Amino acid sequence: MFKIILAQDQIREIVAQNRYQVEPEKKFLSRCIDDRYQEDQDLHPLSLPGGDAGELALLSATANTYGFTVDLKKAFNCLVDLVGGEKNFSFHTDKKHIRFPVAGCGYFKQMEANPDVYGLNKEQLSLIKTILKSVLAETGEEEVLSGEHLAGALIIIKGSDNIYPCYTMETEEGRQRIEFFVYHQSLVDERHRVLASTLLRQKAVKLFGGCDENYLYQVISETAENHLMETSRRLAKGLPIYQVKFDNEGGFEIEEMGKV
Repeated sequence: MFKIILAQDQIREIVAQNRYQVEPEKKFLSRCIDDRYQEDQDLHPLSLPGGDAGELALLSATANTYGFTVDLKKAFNCLVDLVGGEKNFSFHTDKKHIRFPVAGCGYFKQMEANPDVYGLNKEQLSLIKTILKSVLAETGEEEVLSGEHLAGALIIIKGSDNIYPCYTMETEEGRQRIEFFVYHQSLVDERHRVLASTLLRQKAVKLFGGCDENYLYQVISETAENHLMETSRRLAKGLPIYQVKFDNEGGFEIEEMGKV
């Protein structure tokens, strides 16, 4: 297979033919933005860099950037409660790195190579890996993605529907599997609002006086946007960015947002 850079008319076909409704009870279950998932894998709908493991990195970076403290072990417990147990706590690796949690995830490889850019330090990355190893020991399950990255666009989703990160399309070379990075902005925002409230209630973060739940949500959101774009610039450089807005009547709008 080869990479196909996606034009707006192709995105329109993909969205029209590849959309699905998100089940409310599963809306906070996450996966990575990785393009190598298969559409028949019973995918978790909330897609963001690194899945739930990426949220631990995101919280660490937010605390470092804005000067508050976070207890990562307590934050992990908050995430586990949010997704309904460790069995639903998501992260992935590649086959060749199967014994080393998240070593194959492009997001984590970029953070390890550029911790300062992501607002992290090596001690935090080491602690996250320790937490993920404990998840593997507890569940005995590991999500493995293999193959070459062939994403032809970054698609940012808004609304209650979603799309799978791959689609088979008729091209000049015949029928081809098309892949793309998917980031579900609406679900990410909704979960971060709940997560901010939970982190404060469980005393997993300690903010400065006068800072509240809405402040925590806002700074998490700002850091999440930074991590998405830093990762995209490294893994999807030059690809077009499309924003897809689903409405409540079954329609959708597509806006081209430039290039990564």
